Amino acid sequence: MPVKDDKGRWIDATGNPVPPKYIDPVEKKRDQMVEKQLRQAFLLQERMAKFKKAVLADIGKYLDWLAHRHGEDALSPGGNYMLTGFSGNKRIQIKVNKVIEFDERLQLAKKKIDACLERWSQGANDNFKVVVFDAFKVDRKGNVDTKRILGLRKLKIKDNEWVAAMDLITEAITITGNRSYLMFQIKADKDAEWESLRLDLAGV
Repeated sequence: MPVKDDKGRWIDATGNPVPPKYIDPVEKKRDQMVEKQLRQAFLLQERMAKFKKAVLADIGKYLDWLAHRHGEDALSPGGNYMLTGFSGNKRIQIKVNKVIEFDERLQLAKKKIDACLERWSQGANDNFKVVVFDAFKVDRKGNVDTKRILGLRKLKIKDNEWVAAMDLITEAITITGNRSYLMFQIKADKDAEWESLRLDLAGV
């Protein structure tokens, strides 16, 4: 249902109330269709979240059983696993990645890097500058690309200010949680390539 005010008028995209009798039938039909499909999408998302939770719980039970069978308390819940069926044509991959964010020290590192680039401006390679600037670009949500930021630490640059900036990046790392990825794969025969079932379970 569209957003309505206390008089039953439909609120349009600009926030203006419009009496239903003045709304084009096409607009009403489209709104009805969008509402219907969004309800289905939300239900599907909820089912996928429950499915992912159930799969991880079932695999967890198997890993616990396996650990106990070999005299261990449990296997690491944060580990990465490849579970393959007996015939070798079906498998499930579990990948657990740490969710990394940076605290305010990242901005201090950026200032030091900017100072380095200023000092090196005469001799710095333009491609190198692009790599550095791209690393600190933010997306629409204001988040930086973690991999690119961490990738800067791999650059072998012998400069005290650069090294200090890399140390600040390391200190700025904050682990805020884990994200589990599930991948279901099959192949037609032993010589075929693995094919993944197209299920985006990372975000649910």
